[in-house]
Amino acid sequence: MRLRTVLAMLAMVAVVGACSDNTPAGPVSAINATLADWSIDLGGATGKSGSITFTVENTGANIHEFVVVKTDVKADSLPVSGDTVDESAFEPVDEIEDIESGSTQTLTVNLAPGHYVILCNIEEHYAKGMHADLTVE
Repeated sequence: MRLRTVLAMLAMVAVVGACSDNTPAGPVSAINATLADWSIDLGGATGKSGSITFTVENTGANIHEFVVVKTDVKADSLPVSGDTVDESAFEPVDEIEDIESGSTQTLTVNLAPGHYVILCNIEEHYAKGMHADLTVE
């Protein structure tokens, strides 16, 4: 009887573990960001207001940048001027420029609650999909 109970409990643990994902459970103060050719992945994170540290890894073959702007506009709808986003139309927060392929850098910023967009603003990179929305609570 005990063996069946133990086996049933182990099966439940396996099912629960298989159903979980890597998305943080709530707002976080540390976000791992992955830059690739042509995407930015924040792992589904929601930021916690205050000091947030981004660990930014460039897994792409090209040099990228990591720009943080505060805006109510969705990441895929920012105004473009030429081949880049017009950053002067938004509240700039901070950025990391020239992130080499294969490198990892960190950026710590103080963010108030609201909507932010993370983007790579090197010519044509935004248009190719290098942007992500971030909500800070």
